[in-house]
Amino acid sequence: MEKIRFYSSNIGPIKENELKALKKAIQICFENNEIQEITALIHTKNNTGYLERIFETRDAKKIFNGIKIDPSVPIIKTETIKTINDDWNKKRVLIAFGLRSEELYLYDEFESVVAIIAHQWNENGVQEWAKTWGAVDILTNRTSEKYNQPDKVVQNALNDLTRSINMSTGITHPSDENLCKTYLRALNKYEYKLNPVEINSYLLSELNWQSDDVKDVVKLIDKLNSGGYFKGGDKTGLQNHIKRWKTEN
Repeated sequence: MEKIRFYSSNIGPIKENELKALKKAIQICFENNEIQEITALIHTKNNTGYLERIFETRDAKKIFNGIKIDPSVPIIKTETIKTINDDWNKKRVLIAFGLRSEELYLYDEFESVVAIIAHQWNENGVQEWAKTWGAVDILTNRTSEKYNQPDKVVQNALNDLTRSINMSTGITHPSDENLCKTYLRALNKYEYKLNPVEINSYLLSELNWQSDDVKDVVKLIDKLNSGGYFKGGDKTGLQNHIKRWKTEN
């Protein structure tokens, strides 16, 4: 089953919008009877304002233990970014309160998460994540326009890299890191645009990379785009890679 993704273009502590996020989670549960839990994810146990407004209580402790608001609705439980773990035996809807895009990518990878609802607090807090996946705004019912994909040659280079490295470790192995640097060096030398946001989106949504591994690639791109230099990677034969990527479909 493809993961379901929603967000709210909320700004600030607005109870009405927070309730909409909870109601959307409940609706998803009604449409999928395999879901066992609605998880409200917050930063810390001191950051319970969302919960106090939604459930109209000053005692947020009971929500950390799990509550039932209706027999037909799965248990609702609060987790923090330090306590949550990916329980493969559990199917859950995750409501992420106040997390930013760079944080959401990690929990989006959880096998236990059937659906994720990203409730933002600050303007543009989750827009990058929403545009990466084409998430639907629960406040307007509009689907986010996904980021443009990179140039076809850049896509072919990333596809080639994905096929060539150990995807379980990303580019942490020296030989895989060297190959990545070679490919990026080739693209940069022949002036192909390396847009970090577009490449981040492409690696995550099209090539199924893990978010931490994507960060390693984006760091190298940022260094090149800022005029910096990195050690490693081949410096010769780069045109051969470009020629190959140009001929691939």
